[in-house]
Amino acid sequence: MKKLVSILMALMVLLCGTALAEAGLANPWSQTTAQGLMDALGLQLGLPDGATNVSWQMMEEAQMGQVQFTWQGMDYTARIAPTEAFEDISGLYYTWEAEDECEVGRCKGVVRRAHDGDNTVDVCLWYDDLTGLMYSVSAAAADLDGFDITAVAQKLYIPMQTE
Repeated sequence: MKKLVSILMALMVLLCGTALAEAGLANPWSQTTAQGLMDALGLQLGLPDGATNVSWQMMEEAQMGQVQFTWQGMDYTARIAPTEAFEDISGLYYTWEAEDECEVGRCKGVVRRAHDGDNTVDVCLWYDDLTGLMYSVSAAAADLDGFDITAVAQKLYIPMQTE
């Protein structure tokens, strides 16, 4: 089932990109690497040991970076972007059914949960007020009972030093 969802997501990305190109609209996301994201935007995210199917993208106009990966059998999308304050950069538009406060490193954040048909969607959002960087990580699966997305967020967050 997870492979089917991954294949469908990839197909949707391909079809959306084709539709955008046919409509004369460029896809704002470009492929990159972790180093390319650092070089172009000065942004970096960690990855859990053993992450596979890693794909880095960036949206230069919005100064946003994204990495999609699989870890321990689940697919994730993580984002990072400079913002003035806490805001939802996840790109997920659900009516959230639950919201709980959390901490990732020294940062305050929230975990939100929604149900989408047969899947449960979790997102963790946190803001580093020292660097002005907003982060998100999300996952969806049929059963997320007992799942702690903040544990994944801790593996992605790299405290950046300020001058």
